[in-house]
Amino acid sequence: MTAADADWLDLRVPVDDAAKQQSLHLLDHAVRVLTPASADAAPASADAAPTDAVSPGAAPPDGDHEPLLVIDIGAGTGNSARWFDDRLRERMPGRELDWVFIDADQASLDQAVRTMPKASAICAQISELPALTADLLNTAEAGTAGSPASGNGESGAPRLLLTCSAVLDVLTRSDLETISDTLVRFRGIGLFLLSITGGWTLDPPHQHDTILNDAFTAHQHRYGRLGCDAPEALARLAADREATITSGQSPWLLHAPHDHEFLTRFLSERIDAAIGASPHLAQTGRDWLTARHSQLRTGLSVRVDHADLLIDASGTHRP
Repeated sequence: MTAADADWLDLRVPVDDAAKQQSLHLLDHAVRVLTPASADAAPASADAAPTDAVSPGAAPPDGDHEPLLVIDIGAGTGNSARWFDDRLRERMPGRELDWVFIDADQASLDQAVRTMPKASAICAQISELPALTADLLNTAEAGTAGSPASGNGESGAPRLLLTCSAVLDVLTRSDLETISDTLVRFRGIGLFLLSITGGWTLDPPHQHDTILNDAFTAHQHRYGRLGCDAPEALARLAADREATITSGQSPWLLHAPHDHEFLTRFLSERIDAAIGASPHLAQTGRDWLTARHSQLRTGLSVRVDHADLLIDASGTHRP
């Protein structure tokens, strides 16, 4: 995992939050699995889109469920975790959420815990996730000393939720295997949002849209990272372990001049990445960017596709 600039992470918050409105049906699904005895108890939130969400107006759960360990992978400055935390608490009133942030960048973690003071932060690589999860679950298992950690509590409800947003594309296959193994070992739930898929559509189109997008895609596959192939790869790994997979889409839908500031930064950084992977496209990229920046004043629409993934390993057999 590599640290992203904090100002870029902050700039994308409203754009990400708008896109994740399309992810709420997966969140509702996850909540039902995490609270099987109260599948119809949590009230639907105000921001929930029409889905198969839990029944609105029903009585909230009694809070007797065991604490839920929520580990945000590649937590960065905490923007993703805050989104998940707000919406989980709306849907799971009374359930204790024990948040743990994992990231390889200590400075980002320091910023994250300032905004969620009750969360714990661990500076670690994803390869350490299984051992960390075992330690965290064992610590939470009061009165069961000596018992092996399990992701399911006495009620049968999973006690582990792994989350991330816009992280899978920077991971390697080994990282994804570790995530899949962790979910299966501890019978957890994974909810991974906003993973790039390699697709984008611009209106009006430009003759060099495709070649520059191909160069950006190549950039995302450096150093063994899976880039836009990561969501499908993780889904396949988990399915091979008998986990249940549910997918969704959460595209960015951007329009100038309303999204002028964000698009200026986004397009510039995307072209920098494309040129980094294909230096021979330097002039093509600069000319394209000049044309696109001029359209930010007259009208430009950009759709950037993302994949969402819900992995339910609560019914799998521990290895």
